[in-house]
Amino acid sequence: MDFLKIKKEVKIKEHPRLISMFFSKYKIENYLDFMPSQMQVRDDSKDKSFLVDFRPGNKSIINTATKIYKYLLPFKFLLNLFRNYMIFSNILLDSKYSNIFMKLQNNSNATIYSKGKESYSIFKNVHKKIFKLLCSEKLIYPIYKNSYSDHGSAYHYFGTIPISRRKSRMSVNDLCQLNNFKNIYIIDGSVFDFKINKYPLGAIMANARRVAKEIKR
Repeated sequence: MDFLKIKKEVKIKEHPRLISMFFSKYKIENYLDFMPSQMQVRDDSKDKSFLVDFRPGNKSIINTATKIYKYLLPFKFLLNLFRNYMIFSNILLDSKYSNIFMKLQNNSNATIYSKGKESYSIFKNVHKKIFKLLCSEKLIYPIYKNSYSDHGSAYHYFGTIPISRRKSRMSVNDLCQLNNFKNIYIIDGSVFDFKINKYPLGAIMANARRVAKEIKR
């Protein structure tokens, strides 16, 4: 931030996330060791944009959960025993509900913080709809466990130095070169200003490949 001469507060865009676990009435056969989304439900209307993805339980999810929540370690054997009956979901809200900020302090260190804006009530409304849907289809038992890790837990940060025609230090050109610094390329999520894309990994990887090809020419 010192290099970019950022002296004022900068908002970091992200999609706030609520993690939920449901218990399936049916055994889910899952032969994958990683955590891909198997199904998604989304609403892209302006007033309530959200996305919910569903992932069957597997060893990777159980390992991650027990690393984050240490109190689950004694139950790891049981969790793995019943993982094929678990459904994990991420509820991701629109970036307008992001509450992450960054500011350069006097000691030249960047501080990341939130301002206490609460989005949990929105999560509860969305979760209620998803829970009712799964129950009405008789896919799950009427029990669940939610985990809200507060602001910044989604890890999907983006939009701080976007691709733009404006010639400012806080933007890059179409080739992702930092303006006025042609040897500096920025190819992470910073260059995208997503409105409804709540899983930016594919777009980031495709853009990085595009830029790399252009540099090699």
